[in-house]
This record gives sequence, C-alpha cells and structure tokens, in this order.
Amino acid sequence: MQDRVARRIWTASGKLSAYIQIASLKRLFSQNWIAVSTATACLALLVTMIATSPSRLCYDEVVYQLEQVQTVREVGWRTTLTSPNEISVGPLYAAIQLSLSPLTGLQAPAIRWINLVCFVAVLLIIAREDQAPPFKAAVSATTLLAVPFLWPAVGMALTEIPALLFFTIFIFFFLKLINSGVTLSVETFAWSIAAGLCLGVAILGRQTYLVAIPVVVAMVFWLPGKWPVVLICFVTALAVCGWLFLLWGGLAPPSWYYRNSPSPFSLTNGMLSLSYAAAATLFLNPQWMRPRAHTAWIGCCIVGIALACFWRDYMNPPAKSLLIRALGDRTGLLIGFVIGCALAVFGVIWAWNIFVMAWQARQNPRRVFLLLTLVALVLTPMKITHQFSSRYVVGLLGVLFLVVGAPRELRGAWAARMLAGSLIGAAILWTYFADTTLR
Repeated sequence: MQDRVARRIWTASGKLSAYIQIASLKRLFSQNWIAVSTATACLALLVTMIATSPSRLCYDEVVYQLEQVQTVREVGWRTTLTSPNEISVGPLYAAIQLSLSPLTGLQAPAIRWINLVCFVAVLLIIAREDQAPPFKAAVSATTLLAVPFLWPAVGMALTEIPALLFFTIFIFFFLKLINSGVTLSVETFAWSIAAGLCLGVAILGRQTYLVAIPVVVAMVFWLPGKWPVVLICFVTALAVCGWLFLLWGGLAPPSWYYRNSPSPFSLTNGMLSLSYAAAATLFLNPQWMRPRAHTAWIGCCIVGIALACFWRDYMNPPAKSLLIRALGDRTGLLIGFVIGCALAVFGVIWAWNIFVMAWQARQNPRRVFLLLTLVALVLTPMKITHQFSSRYVVGLLGVLFLVVGAPRELRGAWAARMLAGSLIGAAILWTYFADTTLR
C-alpha cells in the first residue's frame, strides 16, 4: 500500500515537474520570440546554403582537398607536409576530413557540414562562458552569425573553423584555470593539461594561434601562485605542435619560403586586421565602439583618415567580389574604398577602446588574458606579409565576443543587425559558390 502511494506521488511530482519545465520554456519563448525566430532564420539560411551548395570544390577547397587530404592518402603525412605544394597550414584539417571520410566520402557538399558542426560547438562553448541564463546565452551566442566575413569560413570546407573550435576550448579551460579559487589541485592541473592540448591542436590547424603561447607565459605575472600549472599548459602546447615546426625547419613549409620573400612586417595588413575586428564588433555589440570622450573620437577620426589615405588599397576593398558583381567595377571599387576608409576610422577607435579597457582591467587576470590574446591575434596579420584575408580575423571572433560582451537586448536593433549581417554574409558565400573561375 505504501509503495503504491509512493509511486503515485513520484509520478505526480514528475508530471508536475514536466509541466513546470514546459511552461517555463513557453514563457522563455514568448519573452524572446524575436531573438529565437531571428537566430533560427539565420541558422536555417546557412544550413540551406550548404545543403544546396555545388557538388564541385570551390575556391581554396581545391587546394586543401586535392593537395593535402588526397595527397596524405596517397603518400602519407611526412611527404605531404614537406613536399612542394600550396599548403601552408598544419595537418588538423586533413586529419579531421580523413577521419570523417566514411561519412562524407570526401565529396562536396558533404565535407562542408563538418565546419558547420564545429561552428555550432563553438557557439555552445561561448554560451557556457556567458553569465546569462543558458537559453538566453545560447541565443546570444548566435550573434556571431551577424559577422559577414565569417560565412565563407563556415559555409565552405576551409581550415579556420576546426582550428577555431580547439582554440575556443583552450580559452574555456584556461579561464577555468584562472577562475579557480584553489591555487594548485588535481583539478587545476587537469585544466592546464587540457588547455595545453587544445592550444597545441589549434596551432596544428592554423599557425596564427602560436601567438597565444607568449600570452600563456605572460600570465605568470598575474597568476604567481599558479605558475606550475601555467608552465604545464605552455609545455603541453609545445609538445603537441612543436614537432611540426621542427619538421618544417620554420613556421611554414620550406616550399612556402621558396615562393614568398616575406618582409619583416606589413603595416597595411595590421590596419586591415584592425578594420575587420572593428567591423565585427559593430555587428556584435556596436555600443562597445562608443568612444569614451569626444576628444578621443575626434583624434581617432583624424588618425584613421590619415592611415586610410596612406595604406588603403583602392583595388582591394572589403567584399570586393560581391561589390563588383552587384555594382560593377567602377562603382563597386569606389563604394568599397569608402567603406574601407570608414572601417579604418573605426579600427582606430576600436584600438583606443581596447587600450582604455586594458588599462582599467590591468588587475583582473581573466580580462587581461582575454585582452592580451585578442590583441596578439589582431596584430598577427602584420607578419603575414604576402597577402591579407578576412579569414585571418575569423580565428579571433570567439575571443572578441567574450571581450566586447554578449548583447543583452535581443530585440529589434539586434535582430536587424543579425539579418543584415547574415544576408551580406550569405551573399558573399554565394559569390564563392557561383564563381566557377575561383580556385
């Protein structure tokens, strides 16, 4: 008798709990229906574009699939990584593609779904770092879709997103290490090793993440009581990726140095990187870009215009292929140059705001780590002197989101930014899918 009563009480309590959870979800949706609908629409657009994308390889997919993935299958890893070809990145992309080849058959568009899955994982990790309720944090994380130049990296089978996933996991574990109230414990050692492993793997995907290693070392000054675990993270990361640079005898394959004669650094690429970081911030959280003082705003405008006049390349504007397709050569280049000059101004404002934030947060290890990592990644394209690509900035978007802050008001203005950025991003991605001359 007592067992039957207990079972009934248990069943009733379970039903009540389920009803409460359903009511809570309904209330959340009713309060955030604009945000949920917008995020769903943007994700659905990206999924649709990948699902309907060409069955042929597009743009750099040709290089990575034919000259790396297929070559590894034929001659092995060592020969592929050292033989003369156009590949200048490590083996992470090829390793993931080959491991999932039973599912994808190494054919387009199936190979493109891998980047989408990796990107969704990045969003979930970023949402975990948000202080908002999980539902709102997850929706807020989708704001990354508003960054137009992210779409080609996610929508095509390129190398940036798998590396970004492992780098985001590294950030997650290292922040756990920083936030831990215990100086040294089994838990902090585990987080340190996990962070080092993920950083090393990310570097095997894109060498630009090497700049995070000096940042890890520098954190000893803000975490003096945790220097052993910081050192373990540093050593683990080097152990995971160091063999590749020993094999190459440098930061890139020997064949890359034969094809390119890099200068020490490129101020133009540094300015472009700042501009693209500022553009991403305008879509993520434009309130953060507001100058702290009118005099600073005026000064930044003057410096930005001067830099744009000296270093802005008229023939290479942002979203060049899209602008020329839509407006023609002459008008497209002119509009692109104006947009590029405006972004240069915003880039200087962005740099000033970062400096002010860094000074104010100089005693906060968490903020210092994120800011140092972000600045290092923004400056990295200065050393990639032979060319510049917006894809170099894609790798810092996760850290940028954590620095500038997640948007809290997921309403009309946010939805407008999401839709505008996603439509521009989709249009840029479409130019790659539609252009049969690109390789």
